[in-house]
Amino acid sequence: MLPATLQGRLPSSTAARILIVAACTLAACTVAACRQPPKATVSPVTSAGGEPSIAVQAMPARRGAIGQVITASGSLAARRESRIGTEVAGRVLRILVKEGDRVEAGAPLFQIDPSPYEMGLRQAQAGLDVAAAEQRQIDADLHRGSALRKQNVVAQQEVDRLSTQLAVAEARVRQAEQVVGLARHQLERTTVPAPYAGSIAQRLVDEGTTALVQPQTVLLVIQETAELEARAAIPESQLALVQVGDPLTVSVEGVPQPIATTVSAVSDTIDPATRTYLVKAIVPNANHTLKAGVFAVLELHPRAKSEVLLVAREAVRTEDARTRVMVIRDDRSVAVPVRIGLVNEHDAEVVDGIAEGDLVLVGASARTIAPGMRVHVTDAAAPEPKS
Repeated sequence: MLPATLQGRLPSSTAARILIVAACTLAACTVAACRQPPKATVSPVTSAGGEPSIAVQAMPARRGAIGQVITASGSLAARRESRIGTEVAGRVLRILVKEGDRVEAGAPLFQIDPSPYEMGLRQAQAGLDVAAAEQRQIDADLHRGSALRKQNVVAQQEVDRLSTQLAVAEARVRQAEQVVGLARHQLERTTVPAPYAGSIAQRLVDEGTTALVQPQTVLLVIQETAELEARAAIPESQLALVQVGDPLTVSVEGVPQPIATTVSAVSDTIDPATRTYLVKAIVPNANHTLKAGVFAVLELHPRAKSEVLLVAREAVRTEDARTRVMVIRDDRSVAVPVRIGLVNEHDAEVVDGIAEGDLVLVGASARTIAPGMRVHVTDAAAPEPKS
């Protein structure tokens, strides 16, 4: 409002404009005041010595159990993969499977031309027949010589000579039997069976190959796919957590539900490049829905650790690469370095640094209170320990 002395002296239009400007200015100031952020206020309590004491939230360190879920990226792999070759040299006569075929254990996979090995077996058998005939002849001569020796018709030297010849003939028979066995073994190896039930992953040779293949030449690659193996690398910091038999789930894109299984193997070796170790789990795949090589996410649930010292996770502070908690001692906040073990959504395991029952700052107090401040715990700031 304008002073009454001015209202009478100014024209009515001028006075109206002044009133409008004044009203707008007052409104703008009011809106600006409403938009100012509220200021945080601290209501310290003055101690007997005149030093202010800050109200804080705190809870005691306690004994309890803690578990941790470990999530890791990995993949599914064939549980077994074999590169199938031949033990004998020869021409590839037939390839009996193609890529993608599923075969049972013992099913024939390919065949090397058996003709040379069939002839080799017949030759070895003939050699055995000759050696056996010679043995029978010498054995008969020895029997006659022994009878004549009893009649003093032949000398003992002749009997000894026949005995030696018989021993040599028997050795030749055994040698010929081994040759026959080797020839039969080579003939059997011209047809190569599947070592286990699986799928043909690669076929590297076709029928009609004119060149001779040599022993150990790889012709096929077979994978066991009725069961796959989930593999993931776990950080070495969690080495003590994972054990064989721990439950885990495997999630694969395109499969609606996670697959439940257990840890089947934990590597004893740390990869020096990645500082990780390998964890494996068997994944059933009877209907062959899953494929070897597919990306997977493993969620491990190691056994919980019991009777360990716990604090609230929010109480742990990491500054300058040091981990610590704020503890109340003699009504003052004290920064105590600690070594942390397992950490989950709510709690953290304290391996070393504080003792059971120590009052540890939590909530906003854990983040804002500086070391050395005089503090007191409010009744409402003592949360119930989590079971």
